[in-house]
Amino acid sequence: MESLSTGVEGLDLLTDGGYPKGKSILVTGPPGSGKTILGLHFLHRSCQEGEKCILVLTRELTADILTQARSFKLNLEPFLENGQLHIRNIFEDKMNKIKSVSKFGKGLCAVDTDIIEYLSSMSSEADVVVIDNIGVMAINHDIKEFADEFSSISIILLKNGCTSLFVMDEDSYHLTHRLTGYMVFGLIRLTTQENYSSGKTKQYLYIEKMRNTPVPVKYSLFDITPQGIRIISGMKNSRHF
Repeated sequence: MESLSTGVEGLDLLTDGGYPKGKSILVTGPPGSGKTILGLHFLHRSCQEGEKCILVLTRELTADILTQARSFKLNLEPFLENGQLHIRNIFEDKMNKIKSVSKFGKGLCAVDTDIIEYLSSMSSEADVVVIDNIGVMAINHDIKEFADEFSSISIILLKNGCTSLFVMDEDSYHLTHRLTGYMVFGLIRLTTQENYSSGKTKQYLYIEKMRNTPVPVKYSLFDITPQGIRIISGMKNSRHF
């Protein structure tokens, strides 16, 4: 199966070449575990390799994301300027449209509808799509509504042949009974382990699912460096899905 580089050398090795082309991958984990950074790595490498990319933001300010990317030497601004990368900030768009406190709740609840409408019109022109954070769709929706809307987004991207990376916070992942993990082609979980006596935190990456691909059976230790994510150790044993 053809793959696109994750942008992280050690993760490419763990995934047998990268993310499967045209498929959807979910990355989930607690705050600060590196989810957004993985997305930035993927966008930066994909842009470098000539792919047309879309980044959809639902919680972060665009300026903050661009600053974070620069801090890891993953500067996305040149690709924005030449039109290779498009960023749609659903949250900022809604905030700009809200004129009164009475409209505040309604504006935020419509975020998921805007994602579907935007991807319906734009994803046919993209090779790579990153959505950070898809967990916002879990707010004010029951499980069936969430599953239907996530499925709609996944089908749109699949039909258009997009390689998609969904970032989802751990709380929303469990709130929705881990449904997204069953609905995507691949699932990567990030975890942290804090040693209170030493004050140090270890970070682990676990490829819980990657269909048709041999993947490690245990957690891989990684670090977040000034150059972004670096896989420190991986396991040799593997399994197939």
